[in-house]
Amino acid sequence: MEEKDMNRNEIIQSIQTNLQTLSSNELTQISYLLSLYQASYTNVNTNDIPMHLLGRFLGITQNSDGTTEMKLGIQNENTYGVAQGGSIYTLCDVAIGFSILKNLKEEEKVFTLELKINFIKKGQGSYLLASPSILYQGKNTVVTECSITDDNGNLVAKGLGTFYIVREKKEEKGG
Repeated sequence: MEEKDMNRNEIIQSIQTNLQTLSSNELTQISYLLSLYQASYTNVNTNDIPMHLLGRFLGITQNSDGTTEMKLGIQNENTYGVAQGGSIYTLCDVAIGFSILKNLKEEEKVFTLELKINFIKKGQGSYLLASPSILYQGKNTVVTECSITDDNGNLVAKGLGTFYIVREKKEEKGG
């Protein structure tokens, strides 16, 4: 057996040993984490913009209607059992980013310049829904807003952001 295979087998054995010591709740959390890695390979052959690992970890998914959803659970709750402010901020940022990406050309990229969020109510329930809208799209900047609501339609947070569009320079032919 090659050294690389032995090392891999040793790692697997170590993981299996450690799993034996975990509670059912901890095993559920580990199962969730493993599903994130598997999810990164499931939409490889689609035209969808892929979700990055942080978004998948937080339970964020894109909806076909232009909204973005975050399933609430242990992966994004704070000490008090409600959605952690940083996860709501990330939901807002991701939702706006994806809405802008749908309008960009292949050689264009988008980056967050500034994003302000007002937290209005506790983020609780089974999910939060981000509804972004573009207020202005210029050549280099996009001004947006995003409403975050809970599963009952209550406003949880409101974001206002400015995003920067970068165009990759095309290589000149000849010369």
